[in-house]
Amino acid sequence: MFRPFEKPPQLSSIDQATRRLISFTAAVLIAASAHADEPLVKDPHHGPYNQQISSVGTWKVAQGYVSLDPADTTRLMEKMHNPGVTHTWLYAPEGMERWFSVIHYEDTGHVPDDEKIDASAILEQLKQGTEQSNEERRKRGWPELHLIGWQVEPHYEPDTKRLSWATVSDSEGQRVVNYTTKLLSRAGVATVVLVTDPENLDRSIAELKSNLDGFSFNPDQTYAQFRSGDKIAEYGLTGLIVGGAAAAAVKAGAWKWLLGILAASWKLVAAGVVALLASVKSLFKRRSA
Repeated sequence: MFRPFEKPPQLSSIDQATRRLISFTAAVLIAASAHADEPLVKDPHHGPYNQQISSVGTWKVAQGYVSLDPADTTRLMEKMHNPGVTHTWLYAPEGMERWFSVIHYEDTGHVPDDEKIDASAILEQLKQGTEQSNEERRKRGWPELHLIGWQVEPHYEPDTKRLSWATVSDSEGQRVVNYTTKLLSRAGVATVVLVTDPENLDRSIAELKSNLDGFSFNPDQTYAQFRSGDKIAEYGLTGLIVGGAAAAAVKAGAWKWLLGILAASWKLVAAGVVALLASVKSLFKRRSA
């Protein structure tokens, strides 16, 4: 029997707004999992497993971790009030007990990486984009989200071709942290968004980075394989950061996905997220033979 909230210790320190969110989300997850003919997560892949990401790369799912194909990821995100998350894969520890991440690939063209990053100027653009996204949140009846600043300033690693940053925002008095990593390839960019309890952010980032070492683009799709004549992206590193959070600055196709990731109700990242994520662990149990 699915009993996710029998006196969980985490709830004692959670405010009323977060309690309501967790209770609601747990309720819809329970309802969805109660129908054997319509399981929320139909085909979880438990490590060790090679998860194909689009047609450009592979993420090696380690023992103790799980991945979801796009259909399962979309259904789970919908239940977490994150609509429109399509063509996206989930990667997480078994049971999603500490954190989870979602990865999405976009054929942007080859992104030049020789640009200097101005963190202050970018932050102002992100704040404008976040405020504009509140219009969509209000339409959906969700709390507004206000960007406060950097949790981790944007930084680029030339050797791994990874661009990473983290923002901290406020939603109804609660702090929300979004950590993003962009993986550059020959013809596009894979975006990984980490969702975790802010208090465990450093630990979760370290664990995600370790697991990202198991991700690789196909030999002909690595950044170093760029050749003259290949498509070039219309922006550089700054554009990747701004386009990853300011909805007004990206094309309509990208916005459809970003709406689900950034304009949605990421209060799940607030205190108490571990209790919620632990409640869905039964959805990922291995099927009996």
